[in-house]
Amino acid sequence: MPTASLITTFSITTFEGFEEILSAEITALGGEDVEIGRRVVHCNGDKDFLYRANLNLRTGLRVLVNLTEFTARNEQEMYDQLKAIDWSPLLAKDGNLWIDANTSSDYHRNAVYLSQLFKDAIVDQFRDKTGERPSVSKEEADLRLNLHVTKNDEVSVSLNSSGDGLHRRGYRRKTGGAPINEVLAAGLLLLAGYDGEVPFVDPMCGSGTIVAEAAMIAANHPPGLNRKFGFERWPDFEIELWSSIRQEALDARRRPPHPIVGSDIEELTVSLARISLDRAGVLNYVDLYSQPFDQLQAPRITDKEAGGMLVTNPPYEMRLTTGNIEGLYQMIGDTLKQNWKGYTAWIITGSPEGLKSVGLKTSRRIPLMNGPVEVRYVRYDLYDGSRKGKHLEEE
Repeated sequence: MPTASLITTFSITTFEGFEEILSAEITALGGEDVEIGRRVVHCNGDKDFLYRANLNLRTGLRVLVNLTEFTARNEQEMYDQLKAIDWSPLLAKDGNLWIDANTSSDYHRNAVYLSQLFKDAIVDQFRDKTGERPSVSKEEADLRLNLHVTKNDEVSVSLNSSGDGLHRRGYRRKTGGAPINEVLAAGLLLLAGYDGEVPFVDPMCGSGTIVAEAAMIAANHPPGLNRKFGFERWPDFEIELWSSIRQEALDARRRPPHPIVGSDIEELTVSLARISLDRAGVLNYVDLYSQPFDQLQAPRITDKEAGGMLVTNPPYEMRLTTGNIEGLYQMIGDTLKQNWKGYTAWIITGSPEGLKSVGLKTSRRIPLMNGPVEVRYVRYDLYDGSRKGKHLEEE
């Protein structure tokens, strides 16, 4: 485990398409020797970085501390190498552990079996040395481990410093409709270039995930402020360092300088959004409305200056229970064209038919995944005819 001064190698996972954004976040937090992979960013850092990364990363899924790598061509080699690691500095003999395994190996195909083999190696080592053994518990794990096996039977072992995935911000309990993942929502905002310096609107906010993430970005509010992390149960956890980093983040928060608006046609989902925003600590920064998109008023930068950013995740076929998809997206396009001049609008959708019905020219199209669904994240520049603010400029 890293100390405050010892340099350690990290692998921080993310969704495909967010690697560049995560790399920029890591660099801003002090990560060094940053290297981008597929759905992962590698870097070096110390314990200070470990704590900051878990608290502040918006597009990271897990912060893994790389422990060792080796090649194992069969089960015995795997077991022997795992048992050879000294686990006593990392876990008490009466502690709890949990193991997550994933594999693309043709030989080591069964991830559940690999987890069991890993557990056996650790338990047998403790039993041989002390006559006692740790237990297995996901909910009460003192140490969570990650085992990854490549197609070439190369094995990497890492410590999961995050515990539960970093998308579990702690603010979302009950949801309505089909809620978007918190890390995906934050990534959409950062891909769009949102930094809180213009008005923001989600006119189909559902249970409020996108607007909650937008409010946290605008308020410099750390996404991990209201949750616990795996490293807090490690033997070398430094409470004073963690408290100092957490207080520093608390002191850096601000009141957003521009309006943040969430709206939805369903009153129940708006009520759920209000609960989530309150738990996130950003309810006071957001204006919530229950009304159709075509009746929503666009906030302005000033009385004389229009403009801002709109990001939304409208229904598509599998989520649309009433009406027709083409009609919904035609309404979106007409409303954007008529009422939202000066704005940059971003829509994430899995409906090609819906996008065709918007009737506006896109300036960017980004392929992403929303869970198992292939989606497109598209941008519309809604010029007001008199100005072109920096938030409308092409990347």
